Amino acid sequence: MQVLHQGSGAGSVTSTLHLSLGLAAVGLHIRFVCPPASEVEALARSGGLEVHSVSLWPRRNRANAAALAALLARHPVDLVNSQSSRDRKALAWLALIGRLPVPLIVTRRQMPRTLPIENWLVSRIATRVVAVSRAIGEALARRGTPRNKLVVIPNGLVLDRVDAPFPGNAVDEWRARIGWEPSRRTIGIVARLKDHEVVLRALDRVSVPLRLVLAGVEPNSGLGSLIERIPARHAVVLLPFLPEVRPLYELLELVLLPSRMEGVSQALLEAMALGKPVLASAAAGNLDLITDGVDGRLVEPLDPSAWARAIEELLADPTRANRLGAAASHTARETYHLERTVKRTAELYRSLCCVT
Repeated sequence: MQVLHQGSGAGSVTSTLHLSLGLAAVGLHIRFVCPPASEVEALARSGGLEVHSVSLWPRRNRANAAALAALLARHPVDLVNSQSSRDRKALAWLALIGRLPVPLIVTRRQMPRTLPIENWLVSRIATRVVAVSRAIGEALARRGTPRNKLVVIPNGLVLDRVDAPFPGNAVDEWRARIGWEPSRRTIGIVARLKDHEVVLRALDRVSVPLRLVLAGVEPNSGLGSLIERIPARHAVVLLPFLPEVRPLYELLELVLLPSRMEGVSQALLEAMALGKPVLASAAAGNLDLITDGVDGRLVEPLDPSAWARAIEELLADPTRANRLGAAASHTARETYHLERTVKRTAELYRSLCCVT
């Protein structure tokens, strides 16, 4: 059973859904637990998964645990894999009170922000803890997770998303949506709000006129005061989360990810697979994904001057940018292919079912 409290708008949702579909394709029967009336529920059903709709609410751990216990009583499984925070807390509680009779796997997709004592407790209850990058694994170990329980299985690139055809007029529609104009170079961040402020502050130091597209950021995100102070030569576009952003990449010369919390970012993987030159914070799982100067640029986190230099250097050198993009595509498509993630996860599941 895969359990996910989120319904849309996050790379972790995409990763969990397509991992589950891949596991089903290699012969595992997956029970997929997700929020009712959510985007991921519809996608999971259309993909043929056995879907169970359960709402898991913030700060209602015992009620969430009771809902999952009732589901497990009606639909027994061989093991449970928690994919997000609310289900992790609820399932850990069930295990702690002896109401989870099967192995519990806890998957961590971002750098841990839980208190060390909570991390220590959950990691001792769990049978295995899956980290989607080495950086997350090391952070969990520092917070008390036993290394003999840690397994690093990176996220996999969902090629069906990046290689799927799109309507011929889709790029023009995106041009209109972002107000594209040839007088400004177009760069973007395709991610929920995560350290975007550093890129906005960097624009003061970038002389080339830019259009910065922030896809996945609501207009009321709190960035208004920073945007108002950006020089007039630049433009910033805020767009709420949209599930179909593939045509946007055709308009982006550079794709940025300033976040310091990523495991292995689906947005970054997709940009790389499409041959886009990428710039990412030299932090967390980005360090696993990118080799600086080979298949992308790693930039000092929270340093606007460093971001400004990196942006200007790549925009001024298209040959180098194209070389980085080509190498990035190879890395994403070969090293991070979803089949590898599915294979390693299936092996883990089968080993635990056999042991127990």
